[in-house]
This record gives sequence, structure tokens and C-alpha cells, in this order.
Amino acid sequence: MDAARARFAARGCSVLVVSQAKPEVLTQFVTRNTWSVPIVCDPERVAYAAFGLERTGWLTFFKPHVLWGYFRGMLRGYRVKKPYAGEDVLQLGGDFILSRTRNAIFAHPSANPTDRPGVTDLLATLPSVPPIPHERPPDGPNVDAPAAGT
Repeated sequence: MDAARARFAARGCSVLVVSQAKPEVLTQFVTRNTWSVPIVCDPERVAYAAFGLERTGWLTFFKPHVLWGYFRGMLRGYRVKKPYAGEDVLQLGGDFILSRTRNAIFAHPSANPTDRPGVTDLLATLPSVPPIPHERPPDGPNVDAPAAGT
């Protein structure tokens, strides 16, 4: 995560993760995991709706390309986790790049739970801009802040 954050900062971008977790659940997560980017809570999924992110159906999890995506992740060391309290496992996520004027430069709403662009793909969509001079690792997660985007 640190290397990816540094690559985005070098291109003039900050990274923000939006989670549908409740603040108390996210606090437990960040105390067990070290993240170098800010994470905000959106348990009502307001930002998800604002960005047009849809829900999927249960059968999606049994499609070959989705199963392969989970298997490939496990080969890389990721573990399939049990859903936490209040998590909507059918809610799809997405990756978005916004300009400093809050215009969408790039939008990738996930088509299934394993559909995510890579860091290289995201960086390729960025225009050349100078680095953010004040960019630094955050002091910690802001689990009480309202979600502003995904």
C-alpha cells in the first residue's frame, strides 16, 4: 500500500479509501492492519449510491471468472474473510480518480466483486501534474469523518 500511495503522490494524487463499515468495525480493522492511506466510513453507502455503484446477486460469486479472481487473490496471500456485522456483501465497489476540481477523470464501477483495475492502469489515466508538496502518510484513519467519495 505504501508503494502505491507514493506512486500516486508522485503524480499529484492523494488516495482515499471509502468503506461501508461502521466506525467501530473499521476501528477494529485499522488497529490490526497498517494502512498508509486514510479510510473513511460510509455505512449507509451514500457515496456508493452517488457514484452509481450497484449491488450484485448471489450467483455472481459462482461465475468462473469471479471464482478465478478469488483463487488468484488467495495465491497472492489474500484470505477470504468472513463478512463483518452490517456489511452488504452484494454491494459492489469501484475505483475513481477525481481532479482537484472534483471532476471525474476516471471511473471504474466494479462489474463483480473481483473486478478491480491495477495501480498501473489507474496511474496511466492520470494527466501529468506536479506532485502534491504537502503529501505525507496520514496520522491515522479518520473513522468518524463522513464519506466524501470512493
